[in-house]
Amino acid sequence: MCLVFDLAFVAGWPDLWIMKVRYFAILVFFVWSCGGSLSDEQRKKLHEGMEEQKIVKVTDAEIMTTSLDRGREIFAIIEKNPDNPAILDSLEKAYQVRITLIKPEASQASKVEDQLIEAYVAGAESGSVNDNIQKVRDDSGQQYDTLLYTRPKVTSLPDGAVNVEGIWNIYISKKAVIRSLAK
Repeated sequence: MCLVFDLAFVAGWPDLWIMKVRYFAILVFFVWSCGGSLSDEQRKKLHEGMEEQKIVKVTDAEIMTTSLDRGREIFAIIEKNPDNPAILDSLEKAYQVRITLIKPEASQASKVEDQLIEAYVAGAESGSVNDNIQKVRDDSGQQYDTLLYTRPKVTSLPDGAVNVEGIWNIYISKKAVIRSLAK
């Protein structure tokens, strides 16, 4: 009986070997047909993704300085066309920011914006109304992912004082600033 079993195993060996060769051939065919090659567009997207994931060391001062410069650059464009919503929309898309004008009596202002309005109104009385950049912190108060550039919209009064009509707020993403510094 053992002899018959051994002969059956030996007799089945070529079939098993042929099946393994067939599976291997099919596997090689699939790997070969996929090619593993990327088109130029796919390769470009891959490299851009790798660049986005690259670790970049920047200081907080560099982030703040770059944000202040970017805010001033955006505001220079706003100043030329302050009442044109189409320009504001295009600036928001081009610079990936959010732009708002908050009036002192506005009820939709956030806590930070209310504090800034109060500070600018008090500063107008003393003659100090400069632009500003601040970190907007999350609810825990530990991290910040947005920077807020503010600049008051003022008019000069006949007695030489200034009146704060509103505050331009430009919310700038920290992530976008870091990406621009990495280039």
